[in-house]
Amino acid sequence: MSTVTHPYLDAAGPGWAGTETRAQVIALTTGMSDFLHKTATQGLRPIVVSTEFSRMTQPMAQVLSAVRGQWVVRTRDNGFYDARSGARLSAPAEALTAGAANADGIHPLFVRAQVASALQVVATVSTRHRVSRPVRLGGVAEASVDLFTGAEPAAWGALEPLLAPWDRGDLTERSRRRVPLDSHWIAVGGGDRPVVSTIQVGRTSEGLEETTRVWAAVPGVGRDAGATATAEAREMLARAGTIGLPLIGVAFAAIGAPDLARRATATPQPEPLALLVGPAGVRALGVDPKRWIGEVGGTVVGSPRLPGVLLPLGSVDGGGWTRLEDVLATLDPARLADLLNLAPHVRALLQAPERSR
Repeated sequence: MSTVTHPYLDAAGPGWAGTETRAQVIALTTGMSDFLHKTATQGLRPIVVSTEFSRMTQPMAQVLSAVRGQWVVRTRDNGFYDARSGARLSAPAEALTAGAANADGIHPLFVRAQVASALQVVATVSTRHRVSRPVRLGGVAEASVDLFTGAEPAAWGALEPLLAPWDRGDLTERSRRRVPLDSHWIAVGGGDRPVVSTIQVGRTSEGLEETTRVWAAVPGVGRDAGATATAEAREMLARAGTIGLPLIGVAFAAIGAPDLARRATATPQPEPLALLVGPAGVRALGVDPKRWIGEVGGTVVGSPRLPGVLLPLGSVDGGGWTRLEDVLATLDPARLADLLNLAPHVRALLQAPERSR
């Protein structure tokens, strides 16, 4: 049985290694990152066990998912459940093989009411960069944080807490030095409005591909907050459409914790607000932007020479999934599949199997 020696190791078994924490917020700290890295390089799947009141930062959740890890909750009566699905578990390792739970198999703590929730804009954008031209990474993150806070990111880095002042030049140079390895960075906004972004950089046959994810809390309540979320989601993708060679992006309205961290409870299905198909995506789909807009609606974004398309979808009140399916149905299935294969993180969002309508 492969195993790993690490101060965070609390339990292990065939194919997995576990750590348990009582932290209120589970973050991608130096120690946690090292545990995940060493576990994954040994071919083991990590399991993070926490209390029922713990929250997990978005960067930590993203890395845990990337290494096929699981988040498991230990309840006050020493039972367990899967923090993603709510499935009851007799032991943490069951999370590695447990499928979707039926209603009787859901732990009641997973569906408990939350004390406080907030509307969020959540977006993912895939951007290409040709190495034959000057490359400057972090543009989508910078533009997004500026939109939501009125200023550039306050800090960035690979681990939490973030300590370095925002510097796109430094981010770009450090990513270059890591090639052919992927780079994973985090950026946060300052001020009272929580905004966090993750930036993943990988090499392709044509250059670099940058995947930017953004979570932003939406101020206000009710219809005003909904209108703000819709407008900001579309504006964010419009700005992303002018940076680098955008491939594809999508923005959602979601309900979550006010501090943007994930909770070990059920949340409503996000609602699609807008879809960006950048110049590289338009070329991959083989469509004429103006003709396609005339058929499905939307606006041209980017430069006139290399146009992209921004398509409004639904609102906070719904309709986004139906509208998205109608838009995608106008495209050649083979070309669409090829495009989504180039942007796996966006593909996973657009093809979410458990979405409700």
